[in-house]
Amino acid sequence: MHALLLLAVLAQTPSAEPPRRLFDSFTADFEIGATYLFQNDGRYGVNGSTYTAAEVGQQRNLAVGTRLALEAQLGRHTLIATWAPLDLTTRTTLTRDFTFQTTTFASGTVVDHRYLFDGYRLSYLFGIVRVPRFSLGAGASVQVRNASVEFRTVDASPALFAVERDIGVVGAVKLRARFDGGLIYAQADVDFFNTFGAGLKAGIHDVALTMGIPVVSGLDFFLRLRLVGGGAEVPSRDIYNWGNFGSALVGLRVDVPALWQSNQRF
Repeated sequence: MHALLLLAVLAQTPSAEPPRRLFDSFTADFEIGATYLFQNDGRYGVNGSTYTAAEVGQQRNLAVGTRLALEAQLGRHTLIATWAPLDLTTRTTLTRDFTFQTTTFASGTVVDHRYLFDGYRLSYLFGIVRVPRFSLGAGASVQVRNASVEFRTVDASPALFAVERDIGVVGAVKLRARFDGGLIYAQADVDFFNTFGAGLKAGIHDVALTMGIPVVSGLDFFLRLRLVGGGAEVPSRDIYNWGNFGSALVGLRVDVPALWQSNQRF
């Protein structure tokens, strides 16, 4: 009898609530697509030659652009970690004598040119406006760049090689606006910083326009247009580089906890 009473009490006791999630959402955003170098002007060294993307063969073909971002949201606070790699090698025949740092390559020389520019970015957004179909957030980003610019002769004697490597840090203002239309959503992301010629001439801009299509709960497919650019003129190091790269991309955005819970219901 006592055992039956105990079972009856336990049956009426509310079950324990599921553990609270650490974040409201935790998403992985991966994009891939075609990238075109609209501009990539450079000059390196005291007597360095100024050159363009066209002169080193960077506009003859499209490059593959990829990016991975991990995003955690809790209430009005969003933290985003982004890896944006770019590693492009092109081959061209020089049409003039060309100097990079202290190395001069003669006209008619075939060279391989490598342009490595990887970005590692940490961003914070605070939700300023949050209404049923629209949200607006503002914050800041800090990006670490890992850059290497190289020229190497191909089948030449003597072989020549010149390189400029750099690791640097730059900050930017970050904005995000999103409109949810039900079957699709539109989102704009902007990272921006520019000295406008005051002191050191430097700047960065990263603008992305996204049209997202929810597939199932926690999984979105999207189309994205992105423009990335910026650069700097550093007289103390005799360096100038400024570029603008445009990309047409497709991708997937996965909210890991939401997708997991959706699968558990089936």
